[in-house]
Amino acid sequence: MRAWELNKFGLDNLTLVEREKPTIGPTEVLVQLHAASINPRDQQIVSGHFSQDVNFPLIPLSDGAGTVVEVGNQVSRVAVGDRVTPLFFPNWMDGDAHSGERSISGGLETHGVLRDFGVYSQDAVVAIAEHLSFAEAACLPCAGLTAWTSLVPIANITSANSVLIQGTGGVAIAALQFAKAIGATVIILSSSDKKLARAKRLGADYCINYIDIPNWGEKVFQLAGQGVDLVLEIGGTGTMENSLAAIRNGGHIAIIGYMAGADMGISVFPLIIKCAHLHGIATGNRENYAAMMNFIEEHSIQPEIGTRYAFKDANKALADLVQGTHFGKLVIDYQL
Repeated sequence: MRAWELNKFGLDNLTLVEREKPTIGPTEVLVQLHAASINPRDQQIVSGHFSQDVNFPLIPLSDGAGTVVEVGNQVSRVAVGDRVTPLFFPNWMDGDAHSGERSISGGLETHGVLRDFGVYSQDAVVAIAEHLSFAEAACLPCAGLTAWTSLVPIANITSANSVLIQGTGGVAIAALQFAKAIGATVIILSSSDKKLARAKRLGADYCINYIDIPNWGEKVFQLAGQGVDLVLEIGGTGTMENSLAAIRNGGHIAIIGYMAGADMGISVFPLIIKCAHLHGIATGNRENYAAMMNFIEEHSIQPEIGTRYAFKDANKALADLVQGTHFGKLVIDYQL
């Protein structure tokens, strides 16, 4: 089978190789993978940001989708022919995660999806909504579930609520689509008027160019009446102060990324004054993933794909992610 292997850190050390097709155990399934999507985490792993957790050689990327082609003799949850996505955390089934449940994730502690075939526990795959293509489904295990966890299990967003979303990447656009399907008011930020126009077409109620309005927290607070109910905090350094200004009393900030740096350097005083809730989000569990997939099917949501790449161009896709010019997800289609 084809596979991309990382033998030491650096994109130049990611090579396309041929490997034996893996074999399954009694409770495992063999999935022929048809598509993968790229998250910022994947690029960070390749570049060495998570160096303490990597054993070489490593097949990267956590998010993919494919067809079950073989099952072990004790498998009962899935069958040959099922269309599935592997879970980001294969051991996290429900509830809050204990250390062991999040100790293994695809493309870091264990091989990821950038290969033709992968072996997974029957408990670590979830059926794909019927209307989704493999490329669309591959956008969901990390980015989709991170957005869903922030909106629903954490903040319990309803049609009466308002949400601020930073950026127009995979998590941000998934959150926009979910929030609008729920009926919430959505405010979105970007430095690109072109991207904001695309977000508007997807249903965003208010679009703010943060270059034009650097103190956007005050603007968001005003647009939402008395502040938004939830901020999806993606920026990190330089954005948290505005996020705190944007939320209502008792509002939620879901920290899902740190694109501008992880050191936020903020005063906790606004958190206390506003009785705000600060949450660190690391995707979610299988129970919430299945609920998200049901919601996607019920509302016929289709993830936004910015650019598709052939399998042979996976290294180019990772390089392009760093440029930050995409809208939605970058996807590798194994059939191209």
